[in-house]
Amino acid sequence: MARRSSGRAGPPVAAPDTPAPSPARRPGRRRSDAPITVSDDWPDMVPVTDHEARIIEAFFADVLDELFGPVP
Repeated sequence: MARRSSGRAGPPVAAPDTPAPSPARRPGRRRSDAPITVSDDWPDMVPVTDHEARIIEAFFADVLDELFGPVP
């Protein structure tokens, strides 16, 4: 009788000649302590469509009511 797989995969097994990644050299990690430069090139008024405004109101109604009070 064949055994059924539990559907769970075990931990990944690396090839014996593959070195383990070093936590200090993960991809995307900054190597210098230089300050990060942030630039703001957005316009003063960002256009929002009616559909986008309805979605924002639907998902953030409670938060918006806390910040600005209920809509009269």
